[in-house]
Amino acid sequence: MINKKIDIDFETLEHKTGSLKEHYHNGYEIIFITKGKSSFTINDKKHIFDKNSLVFLNNLERHKMDLIETPYSRHMLIIDSIYLDSIIKDPILLSIFKSSSDKIKDKLTINNEHVDFIVRTFQELNSIFDKKNEFWEIEFTSKLITLVVFLYREYKDLFPLSHISKRKQKILEVQSYIDENFRKDITLDNLASNFYISKYYLSHSYKEITGFTIKQYILLKRISYAKSLLYHTDRSITDIAMECGFNSQSNFIRSFSKKEKLTPLQFRKYYQKIQITF
Repeated sequence: MINKKIDIDFETLEHKTGSLKEHYHNGYEIIFITKGKSSFTINDKKHIFDKNSLVFLNNLERHKMDLIETPYSRHMLIIDSIYLDSIIKDPILLSIFKSSSDKIKDKLTINNEHVDFIVRTFQELNSIFDKKNEFWEIEFTSKLITLVVFLYREYKDLFPLSHISKRKQKILEVQSYIDENFRKDITLDNLASNFYISKYYLSHSYKEITGFTIKQYILLKRISYAKSLLYHTDRSITDIAMECGFNSQSNFIRSFSKKEKLTPLQFRKYYQKIQITF
């Protein structure tokens, strides 16, 4: 992992000029809206979120936010995806972070009787983050896991996975393998062979369960990792291409530019000049 990092804050925006442009971060993001209304565009699809909405965003999809009603108040938490994956591990709980936005309901609206608990939890997470006492990261992630478990128990139907059949378990094993090996040469043929599944069944089931095609998911993992290397290091474009699993610099530049609308070098120059949200 390049940069294990946790970020959290609370903000109130009084005017609609406070919209957030399409941006980059290499972690899972949770937003809890306590006042106002906003529109999130996630990979060109709009989702409307209002008061008491809880929003989950992953690091594989582009997104931007536009305000609809102000004043607008929200809690925001971002945590490194590899770090959280290694702690939670359970695919059911992680599914709220990892699945494509198309697989998640447009919004998770918190019932009134649970709002105080959610707000209090975010406030406690903020306090842990601000004080940074000894072993604060363990304390922070423990409280975050408690929040995710609570959400699963109370809003199970809104999780992309609510139970794991043998079929889903096999596909999740494939996804976990890709998460750990995306920098290597992975093909549908060798995945099917390694996991003793027909190519058609694997391809169809993977899309149905995760919301991504296998090719899509591998590419998004590679580009997400490349963005971290571009932002956090001064390594050459060629080195980054090879490190991320692309077979050539030209293929990397072409794939990255198509997905991000910027070349890797343009991405580095742009994001290193501005303060990004982790």
